[in-house]
Amino acid sequence: MKTKASGVIPMKGKRVLAAGKFDILHLGHISYLEQAKELAGENGELVVVVALDKSVFKERGAPPVFPQEQRRKIVESLKFVDRAVMGLDTDDHTTIVSEIKPDIIALGYDQYTDISALEAHFVNTGLKTKIVRLEKRTADGLCSSTLIRERIINYYRENGTPR
Repeated sequence: MKTKASGVIPMKGKRVLAAGKFDILHLGHISYLEQAKELAGENGELVVVVALDKSVFKERGAPPVFPQEQRRKIVESLKFVDRAVMGLDTDDHTTIVSEIKPDIIALGYDQYTDISALEAHFVNTGLKTKIVRLEKRTADGLCSSTLIRERIINYYRENGTPR
């Protein structure tokens, strides 16, 4: 299934799960979550899973800029997000999928997960969940937490004064 922007009308009233680190929220995150909400359709629900600090550290080798509960609150404050929950302390993504029971899992164009394990889990548990890979949309401005961190470091290296 493609997103509304691709010409296919989203289903109505679906629960969609989206997930990410959401450290230094930027327009790329907004685009991803807006597309996920489009998939939910009219009266649908967007549930966003926010990665634990330890998961971010494990993947990046550095802690996030914002602590996990702050990131969760920031994401949940977005008007198109119905609920934001913390991720679980496991590499097995099937556990949280079983808890949330989404109709659709929305993966960003640059997100990678073990889709085969998820699909096998759907079969084993009877979930009718579909996985949808969202398209990359053009978003003005800085659309990467890494680029934002680099810009801040370079800005203060060039313009900052010691205190």
